Amino acid sequence: MLIGKREKISEEKNKKLEVIAIIGLMLFAIISYFVTTFIFKKDRNNISVFVNGEQITQIAGHRIDLNIPGTYTIGDPNGDYNIIEIRDHKVRCIDANCPDKICVSHGYLNPKIDNDIIVCAPHKLTIQYQ
Repeated sequence: MLIGKREKISEEKNKKLEVIAIIGLMLFAIISYFVTTFIFKKDRNNISVFVNGEQITQIAGHRIDLNIPGTYTIGDPNGDYNIIEIRDHKVRCIDANCPDKICVSHGYLNPKIDNDIIVCAPHKLTIQYQ
């Protein structure tokens, strides 16, 4: 009879330890999420625009900046063009004369996605957050 009581007490202690371990792991996961989301948040106030691998910082004398709303046409002598729009600290390609228009269908760049990028392969244009 004494052995049965010891086994029962041991099982109760194991269950308590399992519950404590599960709660501890859940707290660790929640704290890790908030630390990586809010403390190590990347600054997404700047964008980079590249054409043929060269960074463009100005279009027609206007500086490309998320703080300055506007519509910009990026073109080349061959008549290829992309029109980008900066509004509410977001950027998107609103028109292009490329055949597939994947850059236009992308929509706004998402600042919460690390490697989000707008690409227009026919015009060799890329837009991304710095």
